[in-house]
Amino acid sequence: MYRGDCSARSDQRKIADLKTYAMQNFARFAASLAADPAAAPGRVAKALSTKSAKAMEGALAASGLGRTIWRNYRGKGVAVMFHEIHADVEAGLRTGCSPGQLRFVLTRLKAEGRDFVTVEEAMRRLLDPAARDFAVVTFDDGYRDNRDLALPVLEEFGAPMTLFVPTGMITRNIDAWWLGIRELLTRFDAIDMEPMNRRLTAADAPSRNAALRDITLWIGTDQARTDALQPVFARHGIHVADLVDRLAFTQDELKALARHPLVTIGGHTSTHRFLARLPEGEAYEDIASNRAYLEALVGAPVTAFAYPYGSAGACGAREAAMVDRAGYTAAFTTRLGHLFPQHREHPHLLPREDLGGAYMPGAEIAGRLEGWRRALKRAGAGPIATLD
Repeated sequence: MYRGDCSARSDQRKIADLKTYAMQNFARFAASLAADPAAAPGRVAKALSTKSAKAMEGALAASGLGRTIWRNYRGKGVAVMFHEIHADVEAGLRTGCSPGQLRFVLTRLKAEGRDFVTVEEAMRRLLDPAARDFAVVTFDDGYRDNRDLALPVLEEFGAPMTLFVPTGMITRNIDAWWLGIRELLTRFDAIDMEPMNRRLTAADAPSRNAALRDITLWIGTDQARTDALQPVFARHGIHVADLVDRLAFTQDELKALARHPLVTIGGHTSTHRFLARLPEGEAYEDIASNRAYLEALVGAPVTAFAYPYGSAGACGAREAAMVDRAGYTAAFTTRLGHLFPQHREHPHLLPREDLGGAYMPGAEIAGRLEGWRRALKRAGAGPIATLD
């Protein structure tokens, strides 16, 4: 089972690190049960259910039954999504994957008989029954490590990459609250998170990662909650603009990268907010102004788009119509699923498979690349993902 590599350290050190993490995580879980005995039975049952589901997924992948039972979920194409690529995923609180995991995914896609293509070519192939199966490789948000760590791997495979870039990441005026949370949990062992009415511990890796999950789940798609983080950042001396400056492309860097033969720039809104929560006029301006900015910067048409938050609660038919009106010919959500010829009827609500999670198990990777993870996770849902 592939679980990724977290740095250039030796395999023995990586294994030792993962064992330490597992022991710390178990200790954290045990302590939380002791602190709230009444909730312990339910939490243990939930943990066992999760373990059982993972075991089932592993068996389906290892036996090939997943591919066989749900073979109609494998599409003509698949779009895969990454964000940050980290040389040390632990230092990044597992918010990005390693170059090794990216290479593993591309190797699996190639073994599946898929050609690596641009979004434009993908849409053409969906109309051509005789065209070969394909994969589209995408990266969100405009991180510099996409050039430094991901592009060399993509060059090994001759695989095009589409970078979906928000204007504010380049101009440095975006509220990249997710970067602020990570910095907060990296720098402090305990944080009074007043908006949540909670004190979060972050003394070791499992606690930091658990706190990150808790904050992210608490935010959901509520823009007001991200705004409420600002006083917390200020009180702890966290400057989000500095973090963006450290991690994201400058205008000159993005302009130069856009000239690379494997690179296509796509839209990702100007402000990276939850579009479904914005008034229609404001949402449309966020979409259209981003396209105008990127086209002026790179001197080329920008025709592909990815929603900053692609769940059913964050974007839907209203947002798809806006993206169409803004001039984009294809747009990607984060709904589970592969690409089918029928998606030509819904080109602004295309599914993507997220392969950018750190230490992603081989069974999960297989389920996503073979299509059947949608059937497993969305019981009763058909293969064609659009609004669901």
